[in-house]
Parts: sequence; structure tokens; C-alpha cells
Amino acid sequence: MKCLVVLSVLVAVASAGSLHRVRRANGDQNPKVWDALDKLRGKAPLGTDQIQEIYAAAQPGQDFPILSEIPQSNIDCASFKQPGFYADDSSRCQVFHRCDVNGNLTSYLCPNMTVFNQITLICDWFWNVDCSQSKQFQDYSNSRLYTEKNVLLDNQDDYELQAAATGAVQSSASASASKPSSSKSSKSSSSKSSSSSSSSKKSSGGARKQAAARSASSDASGSAASGSAQASGSDASQSQTQEQ
Repeated sequence: MKCLVVLSVLVAVASAGSLHRVRRANGDQNPKVWDALDKLRGKAPLGTDQIQEIYAAAQPGQDFPILSEIPQSNIDCASFKQPGFYADDSSRCQVFHRCDVNGNLTSYLCPNMTVFNQITLICDWFWNVDCSQSKQFQDYSNSRLYTEKNVLLDNQDDYELQAAATGAVQSSASASASKPSSSKSSKSSSSKSSSSSSSSKKSSGGARKQAAARSASSDASGSAASGSAQASGSDASQSQTQEQ
């Protein structure tokens, strides 16, 4: 008996894994699911305190419909694009209809304090649905009901993570592409600075040579003047000796 139970569990897990691999998101639901639910709700998600206040103050028949039976309706499945589940706005969305693949219509009634959510296709708390917004979402999930390769609702968080990852990759690629040009410019500026340094060294060397030449010239002039003075002095002493 235990072996049969274990085998059944393994088969169920394998089937679920196979279904998960087959069904996938394709990203064609716009707006994305969290934004769509906000639009259907008519406001941002409510906190626990806000829900408790709404629940305590809610007036039956005023804040939500309280039908006890399904009213007659002229809805025809031919008026919809595909088989699926559709909120009846004439009942303030407490009633919803199912159109099967053969065009047969079946109607259902949500329990009191709940109305049909056209996105999730279930009866939801009345504060989560503004029935007047339902019609624009008739094809949001119904278009995926009879397709084998798509999940009913895409996970918006997955797409936001993918977008963030793509943006990070693009930023990294841009940074990598800009690095060679910056290194080239640094090399160019380095070569320019080295050439200017060499030219300044050359000019400094030339100035030093000119100073040395001037100094040598000055020394030579001083030596020549000293030599001529000595010669003049020698000649004068000789003339004095001769006179004596």
C-alpha cells in the first residue's frame, strides 16, 4: 500500500513538472498582471487595516450586490471572441457566464460579498473589483484558456527582473566599449606630455649651452684683458729702466 502511495506521488510530481515545462509565459498580456489588477480594482492594493475598515462598514446591497438567484439575461456566446468566462456587468459582476468551445452558455452566481474577477477568472472580494472596468479585460485571460503552451497569467516580477538584468548587461557592454577609447586618449595625452617634456628638455639644454658659451666667452675676454694689462705693465717697467 505504501509503495502505491509513493508511486502515485512520484507520478503527480512528474506530471506537474512536465506541465510546468510545457506551459510558459509569452509576455503578450498588457498591462502586466499587477498593473492590470490595480486598474480593475480602481486603486492601489489595500492594506490589512484598510480592508478591515471596509469590511466593517460595508452595506449589503449598496457596497456589493446580494442576489439570491441568477437573473435572466440576453447574453449570447456569439458576442464574445472566444470561449471563456465573462462577468455580467448588469448584475454588478456577481453573475458570470461560461461559454464552452461548442458555444453553450452556463451562468453562475458568486457568493455574497464577492464578485467575478475578469482577470483571475474567480469570485473575488468586492473591494478588489470595480465592475465597470471588467469589460476591457474580457480577452486578458480567456485568450489563453484553450492554449496548451501558455500559463493563464504571466508573472510580472519575472519580466521586471529580466528587464533589470538586460539593462545591467547593456550598461556593462557600454562601459566596456568606452574603455579602449579612454585608454587611447590617455595614451595620446601621455605621448603629448612626453613630447612636450622632451622639447622642454631640449630648450633647457640649449639655454644651458648658450649660458656656458657666454661664460666661456666672458672668461676668455677677462683672460685677454688680464694678459694685455700684464703686457702693458711689463713694457712700462722696461721703458723706465732704459731711461735710468
